[in-house]
Amino acid sequence: MNLKSFSIIGLIYFSLISTSNSLVIGSDENEILIDANFSGKDLLVFGAFYADPSQPREKKGDILIEVVGPKEDIVLRKKESFFGFWLNSKSVKFKDVPSFYYLSSTSELKDSFFEENSIGLLETSQFPELNWSLITTDWGSVSSYDEKQEFFEALIRNKSYENVFKKTSDEIEILDGNLFKTNIPIPNTVPVGVYDVNLYLILNNEISKDYSYNFTVRRIGIESLIYNFANSFPLTYGFTSLLIALIIGWISADLFRRFRKA
Repeated sequence: MNLKSFSIIGLIYFSLISTSNSLVIGSDENEILIDANFSGKDLLVFGAFYADPSQPREKKGDILIEVVGPKEDIVLRKKESFFGFWLNSKSVKFKDVPSFYYLSSTSELKDSFFEENSIGLLETSQFPELNWSLITTDWGSVSSYDEKQEFFEALIRNKSYENVFKKTSDEIEILDGNLFKTNIPIPNTVPVGVYDVNLYLILNNEISKDYSYNFTVRRIGIESLIYNFANSFPLTYGFTSLLIALIIGWISADLFRRFRKA
């Protein structure tokens, strides 16, 4: 952490000394810019919480940080074999799924805490499993529990490949008893939009205080132009990509023939 970050944390701390059970959080950047060279980065998040100073650290409660990315709809399809041909047979639409979801706490919290407070998509670190109540789903023709579980596992698997779902309990560092900092990994697969950061102070397995702020991810340069063009004119973008691929293929084939004759 640089000197500026320490200074900010110090100011936060002293502003909380006279306030009971206060909580505040911030980060070193309010905007993450994605260009052609972006390969991901760590976002420094820091803050302070104030509980009873006469109590030992383990009695002052736990910190839980939740980061929620822009919502998106995801359609998953299941293929089945029909007379030797693999065709799409069933599809499920998951609505308003966070495109990025991160949970970090100072200690391992019980699954019952997340369920009671409607926090979290990931229920266990050993076997990541979606909390069904937090996502609206259009099941289509899927009705059995086993098939629903299969689609949920496929959703988690796809998100895991993109490194956009994570739960941890050992990445928040406590400083001087009431200050904390952590680094949140932001992969290069995150979409643009506003990201909500929610901070909770947990005492006796209950939320005592909460505080929220947000940061923005946006694209710049050629990345921004391509992204906006693809989203605003998807059909034209598809034909343009196909045309470029054909031209490159034709030029490569022509060059290969010329080298063979040389």
